[in-house]
Parts: sequence; C-alpha cells; structure tokens
Amino acid sequence: MILDLHVNQSIAPWSRVRSSLERIDSGTYDTLWVLDHFATLGPAAEGEMLDPHVTLGALAATTTKVNLGVLVNNVANRSAAVIAGATASLQAISAGRAVLGLGAGASPNSPFAAEHRALNIALLENLADRHNAVMSTLAEIRSIWDGQRHGAASGQSENPATFPTPTPLPPVVVGVNSVALASRAAGVGCGINVRWNHPQVEVILAKANHQVGPYASSVWVPFSPEARDPEAHRRFADMGATRVVLLTTQAEDLDAA
Repeated sequence: MILDLHVNQSIAPWSRVRSSLERIDSGTYDTLWVLDHFATLGPAAEGEMLDPHVTLGALAATTTKVNLGVLVNNVANRSAAVIAGATASLQAISAGRAVLGLGAGASPNSPFAAEHRALNIALLENLADRHNAVMSTLAEIRSIWDGQRHGAASGQSENPATFPTPTPLPPVVVGVNSVALASRAAGVGCGINVRWNHPQVEVILAKANHQVGPYASSVWVPFSPEARDPEAHRRFADMGATRVVLLTTQAEDLDAA
C-alpha cells in the first residue's frame, strides 16, 4: 500500500510545518499534499492557513524526493489558468514531482462554505454544475498545457509567447464524493480520491481506471495509529484502494509522521 501525508497547513506555525515535512522527505510517504482553504480549518489550528501553492513552492525548494500536490484545488477558488500556471511552476521547481489535484468544493449550504460567504465568493447551487466545473477546468488546464493557447499569448507572430507547460505532465487526481464524478474523472484519465468512510466507497473505488497509474484509487483518512496499521491498509486494499492518504488534524501528527 502506498502511503501519503495530507497536511492541514494551519495546524502549526510555518516553521514547525516546514521542519516536519523536510524531515520526512525521504521517509515513509510517497506524496505530501496540502489543503486548499482560505481560513484556518479545525479547532486545533495553531498557525495560519497558508496559500497552498506558495507552500508547495517553498517545499519544492527544500525537498528532493517526495511528490507534492494540493488535495484538492477547489475550482471555485481559482481559475484554470491560475491552477495551470501554479502547477507548471511547481513541476519546474520540484524537478518533476508535482501532482495536480482538482475538486468541486463545497455546496453553498455546507459549513465549509462559510469562508466563501465571508469573501463574497459565489458557489454553484447544483451538484451537477459543480461536477461540470471540475471537468471544464481540467479540460481548460490541459488545453493550456498542450499548446493550444500559445499562439494567442502575445498577439505578435514575430514575438511568440508561450504559457508554462509542465514536463512531464503531472498525474491528475480528482477528489470525489459521488459515483457520478468518479466515473467521469476515471474516464478522462484521472485518479480518484474519496474519504474512507463514504457510504459508497467501494462502488466509487470500483470506477477507478488503473491504467492511469499509481494515483488511480486512493482513500483519505484522519491521521491516527489505527489508520497507519497494516491491518487497516489491508481493509482499504480490499475496498479497491491502492493508496492511503493520512490527513493531519493536530500539530502532534506532524511529530508522529
């Protein structure tokens, strides 16, 4: 079973987050993920909610082995162009260790939408529309990366301009909360990630397209001794997962990791 560490970057001051993550660069975890939120998350937050892409840029410059990504970029927070540029930059700075995570984000009525209301960011009411936003954002990112927009970048043929393109193209993981989005994501060559206790977790994981590689199917679970036990990993494997993502919820998790 492949293990990843998902860091809530607001659970501790940056100095503690950085030192902990640099320490595990060559250890147990294949990929380090960070959150995409604007405000601190959870009652145990001891630091500030750092911007995910700035955080990953800093980690890319101080690590050498671990893969890096946002689980997940909320498409309500950033445009496809911003995500494409940030991820391409991460790929260059990290020498090919970037992973692109995308997700639909919360509904307007979810507790997680409070930060959006505070910042006057409108959220789509309809679940199908939020799913469509994920897929259209992915298509837009891919069109930027494959050069379709380069000819229009400068408007002057004698002075051509190009947009950043990651080499190689990073794997894409879509965070899902439904069978419908899992099917769509797997159908366009993306891995899928779902919470470990979703009522349809096995049905969702069964939609994974394992031809897309090691990020094909994963579950996230709060960091704990139980979640790190090999017996738990066997249960997750029986569900259809090939990767477990451990989410830190308190500063002590960084020490235990």
